[in-house]
Amino acid sequence: MEQPDNQVIILSGGEPLAADGEIILPQDAYVIAADSGLHHAADLDIAADLIIGDMDSVDPAALAKAVDSGSLSETYPTDKDRTDLELAIDAALDFGATKLLIVGAHTGRLDHLLGAMGLFAATATRVDEIVWTDGLTEIFGCVPHRPATVAGRVGDGVSLIPASTDVTGVNTEGLKWNLSDDALPLGSTRGVSNVIEATPASVSVESGTLLVVHERSRA
Repeated sequence: MEQPDNQVIILSGGEPLAADGEIILPQDAYVIAADSGLHHAADLDIAADLIIGDMDSVDPAALAKAVDSGSLSETYPTDKDRTDLELAIDAALDFGATKLLIVGAHTGRLDHLLGAMGLFAATATRVDEIVWTDGLTEIFGCVPHRPATVAGRVGDGVSLIPASTDVTGVNTEGLKWNLSDDALPLGSTRGVSNVIEATPASVSVESGTLLVVHERSRA
């Protein structure tokens, strides 16, 4: 069933979400849980429409309960060539998603984190909007013609991480150190540890892919 704006929420695995986090969920979105990402559904008071993965880390009782309540389930072999998150993103794109909100926390494995960020950056060029959040940190994929708007608080941290060889025409508004038609080549740390001075802040690029990392201040 197609939803307004083709908005899909993907629940990714990892540690439990922070109790003091801020996660605003879109209404009427299709919800996909990537394996143990299903565990976040109860905390967020939402139901998964689809649960996908090799099911090696999801609680069997939680999975059975969700299926009994109407969730669809797609189980893959443990020996597969894609992560559960990639399976979930592929399913969302097959669904026709143009906006993706990925909700999940760091798993503690650096290889998973690096792989997930590469996947996130690659997906940013295929949708109108992609955001990842754990309630305390949110990441926006910023590509040409799709600026990122950061509706944080004054004093929040913002870092700009190049995810492609050449990110050019970088323009920001609302930050302490703004960039105007600047370039951030792959490996540059020039965009790390900026601060919001006016909200909402915005970031745009003319070429390349930029990860905009927003760290919420704890009031």
